[in-house]
Formats: sequence, C-alpha cells, structure tokens
Amino acid sequence: MEPYVLGDVVPSPWWYSILPLVMIGTIVVGAVMLILFGIWLGRRKTMNVKTGGVIALTLAAMLFLSGVWSMTLSPATTYSQTKYDLYQPVSINGLETSRYSVDARQGDTLIVRVNGIRDGNSQISSLKIYDPDNGVVWSEVNTTYAHFHSKTVKSGLYRIEVLNPSLEAIECYVQIRLSAEVTYRPLEPVGSWLILMSLPVFGLGVWASGLYKELKPYIFPPRPRGASSSTLA
Repeated sequence: MEPYVLGDVVPSPWWYSILPLVMIGTIVVGAVMLILFGIWLGRRKTMNVKTGGVIALTLAAMLFLSGVWSMTLSPATTYSQTKYDLYQPVSINGLETSRYSVDARQGDTLIVRVNGIRDGNSQISSLKIYDPDNGVVWSEVNTTYAHFHSKTVKSGLYRIEVLNPSLEAIECYVQIRLSAEVTYRPLEPVGSWLILMSLPVFGLGVWASGLYKELKPYIFPPRPRGASSSTLA
C-alpha cells in the first residue's frame, strides 16, 4: 500500500513570521513619536498635565485599536487537526465483516482506504460506509482497493464495514483517518496583551487630561440639598 501522509499543520505564508514584528515595530515607532512630540512641547514651555493626558489617551487608543484588530481582523490561518487515525492489517474470515466507527462533526474530512494487495496477492473485499442516520454514504463491492475521501455532511457516529465476500479468510490493510480544519489568528495572543496594556494608560490619560472631572457630575450626579431631610419628614 502506498504511504499516505496527512500533516496536522498546513505551512503558513512566509509573511506570517514577520507580521508580529511589523506590528510591534509600528506601535513602538508611534510611541516614540508621541514621546518626542511631548519633549518638543516641553521645550516650548507649553507642555502641561492636560497635554500629557491627551498624549496618554492617544497612546492608549493606539494600543487598544491595535489589540482589537489583532484579535478580530488580523489574517487567519487554517490547519488540519487529526481527530482519529487508524492504520493496521486485519484478517477477516470468510463471509465475515470487520466493523469500525468514528464520531464526526459536520464538515470533518473522512478518509477510508482498504487495500487487499499484499505480497503480490490480490484479496477481494467490499467496503460500506453509513452515516449517523444509517444511510449508505459509500459502497464499493468486490474490489482489491477501495478509497473514500469526502467531507461529512452530518454530525454523529459513522459506521465503516469491510466485508469478506469469499469463503476463505483474507488479509488486507485498513486505514481510517478523521480530521478537522481549525482556523486561528496568530496575532490573537498579542492583541489580548495590547488591550490589557491600554487599560492603565487609558486611566492615566482620563485623569491627567481632566476628562474625569468633566464627566464626574454626569457619572455621579450630586444629591440635591435637603432631599434626605424631606424624605424623613
């Protein structure tokens, strides 16, 4: 039987390896530009606490938006993850059946191979595959080599039967592999760290820029005078 190899990981594009460096470099350059801008304002004697707060808010917004982009909009990659893998020689007595089952989800890739060619001898067998509703998905009878490769359309238990149609025992190789496609974003962990880093910077910017003082009456409205006494009366 010819070897069949299905790797768990699909090679990623070359630019995935440098994308985190480009993103982090952009953030660092932006932060350095903000610091240089603050130093320039300080030399002109126009730098104050509120200006520093505005710069902090700008930096926090850059970190937060970069984090959101990394977690939701950054390029994604897909790889194949093996869920079930069986490859073994089996011996089936005359008119008997060797049965297998795999639990699959909709969209998984199911591969079944039965090879009756061994040491130059051809062994005839039949292959049947049933879906979770007991419907026949694939049937191939009286063959020396059966091959099934398709995506599952239903979720549930798939049954695989290898039948020996002859009166004599046969030996064949059975291969069953179930895999699923997994999609992930390589920059998602970086995005979560950027969002966490932006939170304290946001707090500092809100306090230094005076935005907290302006919003405080709306967040914590003052209680009218005499309200407690009139309520008690």
